[in-house]
Amino acid sequence: MTRLQTLITSHHNEWFKSIMKLHQASERRDQRKFLIEGTHLVEEAIATGWPLECLCFEETWAEQNQVLLNRITIDPSREKTILQPATKDILNRLSTTTSRTPVVGVAFLHERAPKRSSPATLALAIESLQDPGNLGSLIRIAAAAGVGQVYISEDSVAPTNPKVLRSTAGQWFRSPPVVTDLKQFLRVQKAASWQILAACADGKSYWETDLTQPTLFLLGNEGGGLSSEILSLATDKVSIPMAVSVESLNVSVAGALLLYEAQRQRLVGASATL
Repeated sequence: MTRLQTLITSHHNEWFKSIMKLHQASERRDQRKFLIEGTHLVEEAIATGWPLECLCFEETWAEQNQVLLNRITIDPSREKTILQPATKDILNRLSTTTSRTPVVGVAFLHERAPKRSSPATLALAIESLQDPGNLGSLIRIAAAAGVGQVYISEDSVAPTNPKVLRSTAGQWFRSPPVVTDLKQFLRVQKAASWQILAACADGKSYWETDLTQPTLFLLGNEGGGLSSEILSLATDKVSIPMAVSVESLNVSVAGALLLYEAQRQRLVGASATL
């Protein structure tokens, strides 16, 4: 069954030191693990069946969350999950936030692929995204809009960045972003007859674009937008109309407008708009 460990009180503990390394993106890649912080993210990881190596918690948190811990204990698939009590000081050191976190999980990186109930015909790809809050917001927005998948280029912020995870409000575990060779991926989608729409200031209005067909939206870096190489792989450009005095929108806001317009058209039919 799930292994309950003795209380950790010292930051010289070897297990603790190995987990602290997961604050670094390079260590998360090497160890194939990442941290999940706070009760809500832990609940979402458990609800979606995401594999956990360990759950580290304050004893008072355990007393208040017996139902959650029991779910882990009685689940045969989690018999190797370690339950690790620790002091407040240890949890504070494990946390990447300034606010106190009474529970931190250690999850395995991309241990399983997300399940799909039906073939997706709407997706989002992002080039060179750097802000973890923006990526987390886009993952959350995509999940709310029923988007099949979010793809990010290899030079984007790490998808296991703690702020990315927090910004998704738990939706990360239902559809983790896919890091991909964006140029090759776009070529494959193009060959499969997907409409690839690059969000640009000089594109036609997204209100005037048929978004009912299989569509992939392309969003660019917060400051520089899309590169010319990626733009060349798009089948068309779309823009979001704005007042003359406004230069641009936050990338997550732009993504939300595009994705929800696509879903609106699919609900009412493209003829209502075009």
